[in-house]
Amino acid sequence: MAARSAQPLPETPSGVRDRLLRAAQAQILAAGFFEANMEQIARRAGTSKQTIYANFQSKEDLFREVLRMTMAEAGQAGEPDIASLGFAEAVRAYVLWIEKSALNPENLELYRANIAAAAAFPALAAELHHLRQTASHMGHRLLTHPGRAHLPAIPAERLSSWLGVLAMAGPRALLGFTPTPDERRARQQAIVQLCTGGWRMLVEPCPAALPLIEPAAHAPRQIEPGSRLSPERWTHLLRIALRGFAQTGLRHTSVEEIGAVAQISKMTIYKRFGNKQGLFAAAIDQAVDDLLAVREPLTFDGDIRSALEIVARQQDHWVQRPEYSALLCLMITQAPAHEAMIQCAWSRLTAPTLNELSTRLRQWQAEGAVHLVDPVIAAEQFLLLAARGNRRLTATLPWEEDEVRRHARDVVSLFYH
Repeated sequence: MAARSAQPLPETPSGVRDRLLRAAQAQILAAGFFEANMEQIARRAGTSKQTIYANFQSKEDLFREVLRMTMAEAGQAGEPDIASLGFAEAVRAYVLWIEKSALNPENLELYRANIAAAAAFPALAAELHHLRQTASHMGHRLLTHPGRAHLPAIPAERLSSWLGVLAMAGPRALLGFTPTPDERRARQQAIVQLCTGGWRMLVEPCPAALPLIEPAAHAPRQIEPGSRLSPERWTHLLRIALRGFAQTGLRHTSVEEIGAVAQISKMTIYKRFGNKQGLFAAAIDQAVDDLLAVREPLTFDGDIRSALEIVARQQDHWVQRPEYSALLCLMITQAPAHEAMIQCAWSRLTAPTLNELSTRLRQWQAEGAVHLVDPVIAAEQFLLLAARGNRRLTATLPWEEDEVRRHARDVVSLFYH
């Protein structure tokens, strides 16, 4: 009698759920958050939309679980053993691990999806930020290292988050910037300096110092001769367009709907900007113009510590504007397809503040009051933490004056202790 062929075991509910999560993760990586719809995910998983909704209440619920899974995996992957290292070596190992894990291209793309989801589903923002903060215990292990005596008394959770965001250089990698080997080493050395003595500790300067940012010249937009629309009408249109692009992404934002809100015909818009990409570029430029118009020059009053606290509060105040966070999130999510334009806009937005602070740091360094690996990197890192790192990309932070002052004091304590 012939033996029966073995029948495959039925898939368990947890197996189905895991398969759906993997399919959603792969689709987000392949197409981006705004393009990853349920039909595509179902096809990739070899199942139906009904099966997805039987396991997840909504796209928001599915995405939450995808990020939870991805962060947990990234947080535990290849963590170095730092217990046997000296503290400076442990900091360097931590920085290298962040670069390898957080800056992995797949993790960067999922981070972009995280940011896009926070814009589309505001209720997810705080949870996604918490998930990212707690994905790894590596930062807390560093803070319990026996050699951490030189670190200032800053809350452990805050300090751990700061070291992580410094290691990934804030939004730079998300915007497509690639550091040179010399720049990368200088950034690593600057972080080690902060953890082992701060700007008052003698340090070997970087031999190839970074220059002040010189953003590309920005020509004002011209209205074509004979146009019946005033500059104010065009500006209004661009602000409407930016809100649409930020909410639903470039591809899913309708020029016709933007025109309807602005009461300008689609044909007139295309005549002015050429296509949707031209409108998008002009909307980004307008948003940068709007933010630079309300930026106040940095103030350096009092001694170095007092001056740095004022600068930290100024930077925190400027970037807490909702329009700043919305612009940065949009730039990050669209950077892969418009890298050169986005990087130019980012440089134009950040150059005035960065140049003002790095110029003052050079003066203090010439006086022997501070010792820096590189003044531009030092200024960039200070402003990054003053602006609360990447936190505003996925979380809405209330403005509380007492907390702002505490935050500024903590930032200065890390850099100038």
